[in-house]
Amino acid sequence: MNFFKSTLLLLIPGLISPVFLAQNIITLDNHFEDWVGAQTWTSNTGGNINEVSVAHTNEWVYFYIKTTNEVALDETTLPNSIQLVIDFDNNPGTGSNYQGLGLGAEMVINFPTRAVTLFNSSGGSSGPGINDVGVHVSPVYSATQFEIAIDRSLVNLGDGVMNFVWYESSSGSEIPSGGGTHTLTSFNPAITPTAIEKAPGTEIRVAFWNVNRRLDEPVAQLSAERILSATQPDVIGFSEVDDVTAAFVTGLLNSWMPLPGGTSWNVVKDDYDLMIASRFPIASTYPAISRQLPGIISTEAVWGVPMLFTSSHLKCCNGDVLRQQQADEYMAFQRDAMTSGGSIDIPVGSPIVYGGDLNMVGLGGPIYTLESGNIFDNGQYGADFQPDWDGTPMLQLDARQTDRLMDYTWRSDWSSYMPGKLDYILISDGVIDVLNQFTLQTSDLSPARLSQYGLLAGDDLAASDHFIVVADLALTGGTSQQDSDGDGINDSIDNCPDLANADQNDFNADGIGDACSDFDNDGLSDELEIQVLGTDPSIQDTDGDGLTDGIEVSLFITDPLLYDTDGNGFSDAEDLLFAGTSTCAGDANGDGTVTVSDLLVILSTFGNIC
Repeated sequence: MNFFKSTLLLLIPGLISPVFLAQNIITLDNHFEDWVGAQTWTSNTGGNINEVSVAHTNEWVYFYIKTTNEVALDETTLPNSIQLVIDFDNNPGTGSNYQGLGLGAEMVINFPTRAVTLFNSSGGSSGPGINDVGVHVSPVYSATQFEIAIDRSLVNLGDGVMNFVWYESSSGSEIPSGGGTHTLTSFNPAITPTAIEKAPGTEIRVAFWNVNRRLDEPVAQLSAERILSATQPDVIGFSEVDDVTAAFVTGLLNSWMPLPGGTSWNVVKDDYDLMIASRFPIASTYPAISRQLPGIISTEAVWGVPMLFTSSHLKCCNGDVLRQQQADEYMAFQRDAMTSGGSIDIPVGSPIVYGGDLNMVGLGGPIYTLESGNIFDNGQYGADFQPDWDGTPMLQLDARQTDRLMDYTWRSDWSSYMPGKLDYILISDGVIDVLNQFTLQTSDLSPARLSQYGLLAGDDLAASDHFIVVADLALTGGTSQQDSDGDGINDSIDNCPDLANADQNDFNADGIGDACSDFDNDGLSDELEIQVLGTDPSIQDTDGDGLTDGIEVSLFITDPLLYDTDGNGFSDAEDLLFAGTSTCAGDANGDGTVTVSDLLVILSTFGNIC
């Protein structure tokens, strides 16, 4: 028996037919809380699917399914025969009475084979590719819950009542039995785009990017430069860079994102296709871990401790066994790093960041291992453990797209596979906070946002078939979160932590803010000289009159920009030394008394050659 339920259904006899007054706003991100209250059917007829839901916007129609047994929906890794049958116009007289289900089906999606069949009004069929009809699924690995989105514009699915059924050909089960109707409208929820610039308080921005072996292609380079210039990561995990050297990428980054003071990016490559690029020194790397490159990043200047950062590219496609082995191998390495002894030790509380192209398709075990520390092959890789310092799992970041409520990071419109989330970031959230996170698909940005960030709409797929994934991090509860001077800049990144300077101006890029720097040691801050006095902060005596700028301003009240303030033909220093108006020995400034001021006048000329 099938049961229909919804908290949004309103029945007013004689006035209004069943209608949904509100719609759930669905984010395709492998989280399902946003389906609560959606139009839902459950089943106990014995098929694997036991619950389905539906929702929509003016652009998408969304489906949710829950199964009793784990399946890999769009593959045959775990065999299934799940199909979605949709009657666009709720008219059994048009389309096809597919499998005798009683619907006039205009479209059938066979998920394990990723095949689509479209039927015209008279029942004739055609078979476009699954990407031609805009199908998206999350997750793209095995699970018991999935959410699906279909692009309404690509299948001409207009407003009105549609009918649908989920069908399992192996058992003949269907849900909703006889079909379930849903009214499509022009519901157009506002989406607040994610800011691409670093979040306030960000201490280190990390990014991971599979660049599809294109960093040596001129067109791709232009797009990659714009994307990296817009995102400005501090540490990057690259994959599919086997066609270029570390020195080559160092040159690109130094050109695209030059560092202060003429310092260079640090780039290390393994013997496969992985790199770590960092603004910070890279103390060591461990390339022996299969298809994963852990590195110790010297982040002590910001966090007081180093960061364990790992760039990964797990086995692709049908390599389920190898992906699991690689996840097990890395987690054994991380367990070693977190415990005393063995081949590596990191200080307690050191932030841990792991990510890259994990190729999470097929079986879902590897991502579970990387999150939980539950190692599949304990005999070879040792005991399970809690991989965060606070005794909890690692946190997998959602990192949904900046301008679309979806989480996919890979897209190839010519592939037989749907877009999916293949690129991940996992962090030890027991010691670091996430201030912002996103995947950047530039084709979704408005013209205004493209202009704001210096991007072009086609940059994403020109640079790679994977999108860059980004996270802004800050140490949890540490001194790096303090703001001693209350200027809105945390101490860890404040170039003048004891004196408010929200502008962070630093005229000579020496790392010390102008507000608390006296570069020329003349007794005046660089900020005062630049913004108020107009004197040169790199020269003690701007006007060359023999008196330092500080002494002129604070002691003698002469103009530090004029060699001869009183216009008598003598420099300010000469006026003070040889005023000739006093008969009192030692009265260097001619004020009739011998004081400390006279001593300072004499000292200010000490060493002059006459």
